[in-house]
Amino acid sequence: MSNLEVCLLGRFEITLGDQNILSALGNSKKKIALLQYLLVNKNTPFTNFNLFEHLWGDEDSTNPESALKTLVSRLRKDLKPYGLSDIISTSHGVYQWNENVYDNIDIYRLESLVKELMNVKVLDDASEQGFETILSLYKGDLLLGYDTESWIVPRSMYYHEMFLRAAYKYLTLLSDKKRYEDVMRVSRRALEIDKFDSRLNLELMNSMVQLGMKSEAMNHYNYTVNLHYTQLGTRPSEDILDFYKTLIKIEHSSETALEAVSRDLEKDDGDKTAFVCDYSIFKDIYKINMRNLQRLGITVFLGVLTLSSTNPEPTDADLLLLDKVMGMLQATLKFNLRKGDTISRYSPSQFVVLLPTHNHNTGSLALERVKSAFYKNCSIPDFILTYKLTPIGYNNGAYDGSQYRK
Repeated sequence: MSNLEVCLLGRFEITLGDQNILSALGNSKKKIALLQYLLVNKNTPFTNFNLFEHLWGDEDSTNPESALKTLVSRLRKDLKPYGLSDIISTSHGVYQWNENVYDNIDIYRLESLVKELMNVKVLDDASEQGFETILSLYKGDLLLGYDTESWIVPRSMYYHEMFLRAAYKYLTLLSDKKRYEDVMRVSRRALEIDKFDSRLNLELMNSMVQLGMKSEAMNHYNYTVNLHYTQLGTRPSEDILDFYKTLIKIEHSSETALEAVSRDLEKDDGDKTAFVCDYSIFKDIYKINMRNLQRLGITVFLGVLTLSSTNPEPTDADLLLLDKVMGMLQATLKFNLRKGDTISRYSPSQFVVLLPTHNHNTGSLALERVKSAFYKNCSIPDFILTYKLTPIGYNNGAYDGSQYRK
């Protein structure tokens, strides 16, 4: 029996040597549900009533106790050829997974390892092996594919958070030893489980910076920001958005000649379009413009462009389409504004722009030009584009350029 392996993380699998035990159950959802419930709650005995309520719920039955006994009897019969007929123990009217015989279950190995390793202060060979075992054990969330069952969700979150705590601890210990290549490897592995986790993304990008992989860090930053907008429809955390500042603070070597820096800055990349940046950089550009308003005698206008669905209750399909249309709008802004203008995505449905221009009229003409080009190139009738424009540094006089598509 020691060869019995039970996998609940990422998939549901019970094997004995090279034999797949679940294949003996066919497509019986009730038998599989009973096994899953007893396994995840291995240390808990259940009465007939408890199990019947879990398995049959609101289904009517004239004899629930008999229905449960029949299910358990058939399950034992299916497992008998494998020598597993006593996999479910029955005593004094309660049912329980036979914990005295079978203990090689991944969630309990995970729980034991995490409990043991969270107090480790310095990484050694034994603790490192333990953390690596956790990484290999956690193949995905609990009972993936069966997680429509309401009872699975909170337990799945419990093990998910447990895995992340262990990953954070391991990354901290690796960073203490300046083992940045391993930090990068472990971060990537953990991100396979939770690609939106801010700390894991920051750990990965910081390790890249430490290894001199600035370009790779920048690429991952752009990927992470775009992932939040396109798949979650939300802005990333401020820590993620501020990471760009870490990159731009990395100084050139003290041996770099002033002339070389000047030549680099003066290079013309040939791009005549408006500047598109992340919102954290947009805020810095805004602050610089605010400081220069009076000293240089310039005028800069802030514009907000909003895409709104014509459907009063947008569906999931509408939200997916919104992101596609926002991509079209960004391209329209970039190629219809001037090289000195700045563009950033503020929210899933809004862009903000900075327009150095003389007055409201020239600013509004620029945004009207954008609207005209957008509607000409984007033949999707499900969205309307509106905008507002105001000079920065003023709290009144905002120009409302909102116009619905006709």
